[in-house]
Formats: sequence, C-alpha cells, structure tokens
Amino acid sequence: MNRKPVFLLFFYLLFAGALMNALPVQSQKSKKPAKPLEAKDVFDLEKLKRIDVLLKNAIASEALPSAVCMITFRGEPIYFKAFGDAVREDKGKALTKDAIFRNASQTKLVTTVALMTMYQDGMFSLEDPVKKYLPEFANPVVRVSGSTEGKNLVTRPAKGDITIRQLLCHSSGISYDNYGQDLEVIRYANQITTAEAVSRMAKIPLRHDPGAGYTYGYGLDVAGHLAEVISGIRLDSLIKVRVLTPLAMENSWFYLPKNQQKRLIPVYTKPDKDSPVMLADSIDRFYPLNPSPTYYGGGAGLCGTIEDYSHICQMILNQGIYGGKRFLNRKIVEMMTTDQLFGVDGNHQFGLGLDIATQETFARTMKTPGSLRWGGYFGTEYFIDPKYQVVALLYTNKVNWYNKQDVWGDVLRMMYMSLAR
Repeated sequence: MNRKPVFLLFFYLLFAGALMNALPVQSQKSKKPAKPLEAKDVFDLEKLKRIDVLLKNAIASEALPSAVCMITFRGEPIYFKAFGDAVREDKGKALTKDAIFRNASQTKLVTTVALMTMYQDGMFSLEDPVKKYLPEFANPVVRVSGSTEGKNLVTRPAKGDITIRQLLCHSSGISYDNYGQDLEVIRYANQITTAEAVSRMAKIPLRHDPGAGYTYGYGLDVAGHLAEVISGIRLDSLIKVRVLTPLAMENSWFYLPKNQQKRLIPVYTKPDKDSPVMLADSIDRFYPLNPSPTYYGGGAGLCGTIEDYSHICQMILNQGIYGGKRFLNRKIVEMMTTDQLFGVDGNHQFGLGLDIATQETFARTMKTPGSLRWGGYFGTEYFIDPKYQVVALLYTNKVNWYNKQDVWGDVLRMMYMSLAR
C-alpha cells in the first residue's frame, strides 16, 4: 500500500486546521463585554436607610454626640448623611457633611502612604534600620520590669535594630506606655519640635524585641520624622505634596488655617453613665487651632473631612489608582495589604498602615476576610472591603465617653445586611 497520499493528506488537514483557527470566524457572534455592576445590583439602597434610624437613636441615647456616615461603592457615594448638632450648645446649628474632625490615629495611614511614595521613588528600603537616619535609635533597649518614675526600671539590650518596615506595621516594640519617661511635652499644644519629641521617644524602652510582636504606639510619629529627614521636607509640606494634593484631599490639615477654624467640630466627653455630655476641656480639644505649631505628628496630627479621607481609602481599594491615574504601584498596595506581622501576634494580621480582617474576624463581625480598617482616638473609623468594592466611614467627636453600644459595628452589620446578592 502506498502511504504517501495518506501522509500528505494528514499534513494538509493539519495546516488547514491551523489556518482556520488563525482566521476570525464570521459566523460566531462576538461576546459583548459584561455590563459593569451598579450599586443597585449589589445593595438594596432602601435597606441602607435603616442606618438613619440607628444613628438618630444613638445620638438621642447619648451613645454618640453627633455623626457623619459615608458609604461608597466603586467610588460613588451610596449613603452620605450627617446627624445631630455641630455644637450641642447651639441647637440651631445642625452638623454638616463637610465638617472638619480630628483624624487622630487615622493620620497613620496618610503618613504610611507618604512614605510608600518615597519607597516607590527608591529613597529607602523597608529593611533599612531606623538608626541609619535617626542615630538616637542606635542602641534600643527592651523593658524587663519597673519604671523610671518608680526608680526601678530594668532594661536589656534589644536583639536587633528597629527597621522602617517594623515602624509601619507596629512590630518595632515602641509603645504608648512611656514607663515613667517624660513624654507629656509632645502633646500638640506644647511648643516642642518634631525632632525633639522623637528624640524623647527614642529613650522609651521597647515592649519587646523589634519584630517579635505587635505593639501599638509612637512608631508612626517616629516614621513621620524619619520621612522628614530622608526627604529634607517638613512633614506637613511633605504630606501635602505627596498625598493630600494628588488625592484631592483639599480639606485636610495638621493645623487649621484661620479661615477654616469654625468648621472644626468640638470634642465632647461623658465619663460615666450618669455624667452629662460636656465639652472636653483638654489639650486634645484645642491643638488643631495652635497659631504657632512646631510639632507635626505622623501618628495622630491631621484634621479633615470624612469625604477627604474617603479618597485615600478609595486609592487603596483601587490598588493604587485614584481619579483614573496611577498613584502607587499595584505591587506596593498589595504588599501594604498583606500581613507584615508574619505570625508573631497569633491570628492578628496587620499590613503597612492597615489592620487586616481574618477568617475569625468574619466569623465574629461579618467583616469580609481581607478587608481593611483603622480608627482614631476621637471616634473616627474607616473600613475598606475589596470584595464588595465598598468604603465605609463613620466620624464622630468624643473622648473619654461612656458607651456600651458598638455603633460602628452596627453600621457595618447594617451595610452587609443590605447586600442584594
């Protein structure tokens, strides 16, 4: 049998098949791109209105003095309302959505983002020891027992140097407990420079060896000054150029310009169940109004509107894009939103500037695993859920406040229970 014709036929069919696959098939209809999901496809917007009742009742029962709440889906507000009075002593002045609040520890994410733009520009490595830029951190020690105040402080040399990465994820060992050291001078109404304050922070014994645990503290204040030293620019100007202006955060400042001071909401206090709500008579109440500031706290100094802060949250949600423009490299944001504690604090996860919800968090609170959050001392909160493409924020104005109701947790639960699919 002559196999040559069969052999040639096989190669002809093979070539013809490859050619047909390479050519467009006219008879097949091209698939239309999927229509982008709209808010109404994901949320029952009527159910979101139940948050109105929640917040009105919370203010009436003195669980909160007042509140602004904002929820966005893919960058567009689907809930944005203000409740209560701007000034409780002036019942005719309702709180507005553009009121200015003290962001306190929410400043930490802004400082972190500023540093990550510098990291993106190759200005430092996350593994750099802090002492490379701030020599006062050259010989860190760990507290063993006692305090300076009790004249019985016992310390030991730390097992390693503090790195920039550790400052940003709170694993440096730097705490808010000063063990009797004099740090009260760093309060915002006092005339001390950022460099002087950080120099005093360097004298605080660490709670544990660098990288060996999670300890919330002055780490981001140190990081803010470190950013000044690396860049040669004062922190307020650095943050304005690198974060506030690119992210259209036009209503955020460390210290308020005179023409904006009336927008700042007073801080109220309610120390126990039977105490009346009253103005908080403390340094915390007045620091944003300081006419001649010298201290810029990267860990707690910014003031601003809730809408401004939603912009930095949206940039994180968009993997580094804001307003259609690339702001941070995608891989940088992925790294920021990945656990940097490496298991040293059990199931707790914290990225660079962001707390990360775990499976256990979801089981207890409904918060999607991988969602991101933090808050501020005066009652501000933010939440970023990449799975559902939402950002939620609640801003209020309280300190030393008796309250057994988890209003913020209730807001998030109502948001999730408004999902339409």
